Amino acid sequence: MELPTGTLYILIIAVIFYCGVQIWSGTKPSYSERILRIAKASDEELSNHSNEFNKPEIIKVTDGIYVAIGFALANSIMIEGNDSIVIVDVTESTESATEIFAAFRNITSKPVAAIIYTHNHADHTYGAQAFIEDINHPPDIWAHVGILKQFQRVFSTVNTATYKRAARQFGVLLPNTINAGIGHRLRYSVSGDRLGVVFPDKFVSEKETEVHIAGMDMAIIHIPGETDDQIGVWIPERQVFLCADDVYRAFPNLYAIRGTPSRDLQQWVGSIDTIIAYKPEFLVPSHTRPVSGQQNILNILIPYRDAIQYIHDQTVRYINKGYQPDEIAEMVKLPSTVAEHPYLKEFYGTVQWSVKGVFTSYLGWFSGNPVDLQPLTPKVKAEKMLKLVGRDKLVESAKEAYNNKDYQWALELSSYIVLMDKGHTEALNIKIDSLASLGAGHKSACGRNYYLTSAFEEASELILKRPESAKQKGIQILPIMQLFNALPSRFKPEDCENLNETVLFQFTDSGLEILLQIRNSVAVITENRSDNYEYGVKLSIREDVFREIMQSKLRALTAYGRGELKVDSGGLMKFRSVMSCFEQD
Repeated sequence: MELPTGTLYILIIAVIFYCGVQIWSGTKPSYSERILRIAKASDEELSNHSNEFNKPEIIKVTDGIYVAIGFALANSIMIEGNDSIVIVDVTESTESATEIFAAFRNITSKPVAAIIYTHNHADHTYGAQAFIEDINHPPDIWAHVGILKQFQRVFSTVNTATYKRAARQFGVLLPNTINAGIGHRLRYSVSGDRLGVVFPDKFVSEKETEVHIAGMDMAIIHIPGETDDQIGVWIPERQVFLCADDVYRAFPNLYAIRGTPSRDLQQWVGSIDTIIAYKPEFLVPSHTRPVSGQQNILNILIPYRDAIQYIHDQTVRYINKGYQPDEIAEMVKLPSTVAEHPYLKEFYGTVQWSVKGVFTSYLGWFSGNPVDLQPLTPKVKAEKMLKLVGRDKLVESAKEAYNNKDYQWALELSSYIVLMDKGHTEALNIKIDSLASLGAGHKSACGRNYYLTSAFEEASELILKRPESAKQKGIQILPIMQLFNALPSRFKPEDCENLNETVLFQFTDSGLEILLQIRNSVAVITENRSDNYEYGVKLSIREDVFREIMQSKLRALTAYGRGELKVDSGGLMKFRSVMSCFEQD
């Protein structure tokens, strides 16, 4: 998961904090009632899909392989060896992970030898602490080396934007949730007490890495798909392949609307081919239920990989014919041979989003139409539409479109008015109703959540803001160099445009030296490996003290007074002046 990753759900209406989102019931009851009434008209197939994971249970796949499903958004898998166990994926919180571990403990009391993260998403990594029984002798935690880059993205770069978009996609506070498309719901808390991610200490980088853990021979296989750092686990003795998020019982999120890089579809297809080549008797996804029988598995994997290849190939074909992304998204439909396959129902990702993702991955944001080279901003376009058509005519047309169930057009027309006049009640009502109607009829849980959450936002009954706990957790676990690499995207040129300064950080406990140079309105970060450098400020500090300052748990001035921060050149005030050039949230 990019929040974090998968679909977030909770069934509440009352005032509550959850994943950094606030919602107030009772502020405007008419809007809440209207949205909830419209949302009742949900997609029947999406509702029936809940049977895939509607109750917490432990499924025995084969001897020594157990899957916890229904406890959280993702599954957690226990591999029982001769003298210990391996846990693959740990769900999204210590709350759900604690319940799962207790259920696993009803099967065996063998100690945990290792934890394996199949990839970086929150629903696979945030519950790790619950599986660590002895903090003085913790288990090894395995991951692909690419998780380092992905964790930095999650915790340190575009997280403010993606948190808000993820909150919409994941339906964080929707009181009328159905399911999460690939799981029941995601159990996640912003308070920090349930965030139990632990930084991995064992990394693999090869296509296949053979390991001996818990008295068993197994292989960790690089199978990038939903993420580039994704790995699977092959247990030859038991003919079991743990396929992570390369396959689940829903059309895959080839592009996630919460905001992710477009997934590499050819790479994903190649990973499924890799799984097929192992000829497993048991396939254990990290979402939805396990599958047994080599032929049953093939009957899933072959259509699944072919559908992904089809999306790629046909999108590229129409790109080369000169069509634009919206046009291609309308033209590409899954062929009848796979469209009705139970593993390709659009409960999670959709064909249209996937097509646009492929277009972007090859050609970027520009559609090819010169109209889109320098488009008007939404506000300017709204202003011109109002002047051209007139407010009353736009409202009337929006109302007519809504009554004709042309909800997208009604949404676009009403949005012009609301953008220029938030207090226009009639236009606002049409916009909210259009969002709710689009959500109610959407087969994808992600699409449903995004529309309905946006409806509550428009009604001013929901405010999204970035959860502080995720920032704090990132500062705790990320290597110091990765924390510094997050600084350039927080630089404020409007405040420090003419600043030219260099700060040398010397970390006394690790020996690491990092240069922070401000020039030409950018921050340049380099790790020093020689004495040939110039600096205006030089300071010495321990890594743990630096993390406390970054978390705002300790002021630099206090650390300086205690002797925990020493400024050997340039002075403390100059250092504080440089650091004031960076956004704090």
